[in-house]
Amino acid sequence: MTADPLLSTIRISTLILCMAAAARSDYVTLHVRDTHWLWWAIPGSLILLFEVLSNSDNFANICMVFALVATFSSCFVRPSDPRRIKDWTRNETFIFVLYILAISGITLGIIENYDTNFIDLILGEESPDTILWWSLLGALVTMGVYLTAWRLGVIQGGADVKALILVTLYFPSWAYLPDQMLHLDEDLVFGIPPSMALFVWAGAAFILAPPLIFINNIVMGNVESISDLKMAWHATRKRLSEVEDDNSWVLTELVDHENGPRVVNRILPSKKSSSSEYSFSGSRSTEMELLDEMGLETVWVARKHPFLVYLFLGIFPLVFFGDPIAPLII
Repeated sequence: MTADPLLSTIRISTLILCMAAAARSDYVTLHVRDTHWLWWAIPGSLILLFEVLSNSDNFANICMVFALVATFSSCFVRPSDPRRIKDWTRNETFIFVLYILAISGITLGIIENYDTNFIDLILGEESPDTILWWSLLGALVTMGVYLTAWRLGVIQGGADVKALILVTLYFPSWAYLPDQMLHLDEDLVFGIPPSMALFVWAGAAFILAPPLIFINNIVMGNVESISDLKMAWHATRKRLSEVEDDNSWVLTELVDHENGPRVVNRILPSKKSSSSEYSFSGSRSTEMELLDEMGLETVWVARKHPFLVYLFLGIFPLVFFGDPIAPLII
């Protein structure tokens, strides 16, 4: 199965719009509404369903699309309780139907593909229907990995997990992505799922952030002493009047000292003791007033960078380069 150019363009464009809006919301408010993911899942599901229908008339494969949608829905609602069937709402009935179709797709697929030759499957020499079913099952397992990691606390951000699962819904396998413009390796046989590749690219972007922040501080003249070097890789200087009550940490603080209050720059934000005479009650304006009284004109401020922002940025190397891990696997 090869990706349809038109559907791939629509799919990628839609996902970019979805992730851009989510990244902006998370960056500004540190929150993404569940309705955002639900609304953007609709075009992704319809595109996937249409593409599967255009390539296969196998009922198990069609039902596997609903299995992916059902798994995605578990981020927001629990499966419908059969014991309360008389009290079900329309949404609960819809969720129940999704799970019935999901179970049908998995069960029928196992019956039809239990004797698959996995060497032929990896080499792409199995029947198109068999390859399609296994690829959708792989996407289902990938979603399960994200959900498990979330439940266990390995991945903390709920928005990050929902984004990764939604990306899996948009791109269940590499067959749904167009050929990468710049191949890392054209002879690859094995690769991690697209959404996991996105996670790796996002992690790489996250690692690159500190050097870029450091260079920016050097260029802007924010490094005035050796002691500033410990702050310059993750924070920037701002004038007291420019510090807003936004999503950032003020790392320049007042601490109690035997000779009176003392100004310190912390690498990480601290929990200020409520018993301290100079502690802040949480009001950014009060905090700035106390620092101003000490004669400070600028403070070090670290902006909160949600990982969702890096997931959005990771879409571009994903499309251009593909899987960053596969070339490293011998």
